[in-house]
Amino acid sequence: MVQSGGPKFAVPLGRKDGVSFSINGTRNLPPPSFRTGQLLDTFATRNFNPTDVVALSGAHTFGRAHCSTFFSRINQTGTPIDPSLAKNLSKTCPTAQSPNTAVLDVRTPNVFDNKYYVDLANSQGVFTSDQDLFSDSRTKGIVKSFASDQELFFDSFADAVVKLSQLDVLTGKKGQVRAKCSVANTKKEGLVVASVVEEDVDLRGHM
Repeated sequence: MVQSGGPKFAVPLGRKDGVSFSINGTRNLPPPSFRTGQLLDTFATRNFNPTDVVALSGAHTFGRAHCSTFFSRINQTGTPIDPSLAKNLSKTCPTAQSPNTAVLDVRTPNVFDNKYYVDLANSQGVFTSDQDLFSDSRTKGIVKSFASDQELFFDSFADAVVKLSQLDVLTGKKGQVRAKCSVANTKKEGLVVASVVEEDVDLRGHM
């Protein structure tokens, strides 16, 4: 993220996670078809406020989406869509099953910045869940503030990500600290990490 222009910030280290990735691990992620009310309600149960929700959505300033995740939005009337964007998405995705992908930020797709919010102000959000943030009175002002102040977005994004990192932390003998942050441990790596942690605890116990 930093290499793409995004903010640099500290996060708590040593979080334990499961050994392998499971599709169940994404069960709490809201789908791209959600409206703002559904997003706010979902995140509120985990103590995230509207600013947190809008800031975390800003992660869509970077990356691509498969046709199946936004195809229904192309001819949607519930949230506004820029005609040129709809035309381009239709060319990219003639059907929901098309294997193609589209960028989530039409202005600066390879840079982590605040242009995603400028997209929303121009009805150029690819996901319904994104564009509706500019239609809902509870979040529209936040979108505008992030669109005009990148530093404010970066600060709010950092705060929200740190909060996110504190959810559902495994304790005791459950889970393992990852050997590599970007991937879950293999069983072999887990044994190595566990043995190092046990040795450290043992040494501290004899000090």
